[in-house]
Amino acid sequence: MQNILKWLEKEWKETLKKFGVKPKEKPTMMTEQNKSYEINLVPEVKRRMIKAMKFRNLVLFIAIIVVALSGGTVIVMAGIWEGQNIAMSTQDTKLKKMSDKLKSYDSLSELLTIQKQLEELEEISSNKKVLSRVFSILGTILPSGPDVISISELMVDLSTNEIRFDAQADAKVSPYIDYRVLESFKKGIALMKYDYGRYVDADDNEIPTRCIVETNADGNILMDEETKNNVTDKYIYVYWMKGKPGCDPERDDLGEDEGEVVEETTPTTSDVVQDLLDEFAVTGETKQEVTEQTAEELQQTIVDSYNKKMDGLDDYGKSLMDQQLASGIDMGTADVVKIFRSPRFSEWYADGYMDESGTISGIPHFNSECISYSGADVGNSMRWTSTNNCMLSTDDVVIRDSSNGRDSFGNLVLRFNATITLNEEVFKFANKHVMAISPTSQNVTDSYTQIQAMFSERAQDCSDSDVVCTTATTNLETEEQ
Repeated sequence: MQNILKWLEKEWKETLKKFGVKPKEKPTMMTEQNKSYEINLVPEVKRRMIKAMKFRNLVLFIAIIVVALSGGTVIVMAGIWEGQNIAMSTQDTKLKKMSDKLKSYDSLSELLTIQKQLEELEEISSNKKVLSRVFSILGTILPSGPDVISISELMVDLSTNEIRFDAQADAKVSPYIDYRVLESFKKGIALMKYDYGRYVDADDNEIPTRCIVETNADGNILMDEETKNNVTDKYIYVYWMKGKPGCDPERDDLGEDEGEVVEETTPTTSDVVQDLLDEFAVTGETKQEVTEQTAEELQQTIVDSYNKKMDGLDDYGKSLMDQQLASGIDMGTADVVKIFRSPRFSEWYADGYMDESGTISGIPHFNSECISYSGADVGNSMRWTSTNNCMLSTDDVVIRDSSNGRDSFGNLVLRFNATITLNEEVFKFANKHVMAISPTSQNVTDSYTQIQAMFSERAQDCSDSDVVCTTATTNLETEEQ
């Protein structure tokens, strides 16, 4: 029996070596219990093979599941695809019916043309330019002192923002043909700036441009002048037609559709009286008695309020109030408010409407897109400064074809041709309340009188027989002679 066990142990070791398995130290292949023996006949390699077969079966099972799911997915997708084909076929039929119906419409081409134009309205509006602004610009850049420059021919190219003109310069004093006038004109334009923005109420709500009156009946800018300590300050202001329908951002008389003005919502005197009564919180029979007894008093309150508004206006402002009444606006609603474009620094700072950073709040004012303000505490007072980063011209003025000549009155003048390229923002319709500003703070608007003074009959070159004209002395110090 011992020989058999040794032989089995030897055979077992040789089998393990064949399969590359190193036998454990002193392996126990046989145990003895109650004189009986138990032999492990399953080698390690076979256990690994059994484990591999189990893993193979698991992988095969998973693969079968995946194939089944893929097949199901394909079937579902095929159903969806077929459903989409059916839906698309239905839509094609519907579109064909609609197309046939449209083609039967006689004015289809006109309809499509109008629709395309409507789609382009927004783009057209954003690109729209205001040609009339050229007159206010010319009124600012042309000299207003003893030197005179008048225009005989003007051309404006809005695509390039250029203004070109033939003009004549008259120094009015000897030497009449003086290039100094031209040089001053060129240097002045290089320093000119412009400004634009929106007027707002005390709560910073934008006021519609149509509700702002910027000039008087003669077309001149509205301006106050105050002299203190031999220093004259100029304050440009406008009138806000607050009482007109749609002009008060806090009053609900605008329709929801594109800001359309609803005229019938303008309050009447009786409405105002009723509102005042409601503030008394009177009810029942007492309210009826109060209504009868106090209607006249409340009406007088409205009249007193109207008179108070009128007292704070000049003659032109009062005429604007009268215009509102004449247009049917009730006395309790009619209102004209004076808004300063240039800040009243000392007053507004003292009243808390303006801080040291230049921020304005709590009072109707002009929100400039170009000018910023700042203050510095100097002793017992504030020193205010303004900064404007909007230059009027984007390039140097080009002067050509200058020569001696005589105007229509026979005066000696300097004829020349000029080209000025302006900033593209100046003519944009989207930019409101545009104003050109000269280095001397000269401001001009579309006054008919001022526009008329800008132009004159074209001057003529000196004739060969006009010795005085051809030999007129000039103090030319530039290259254009």
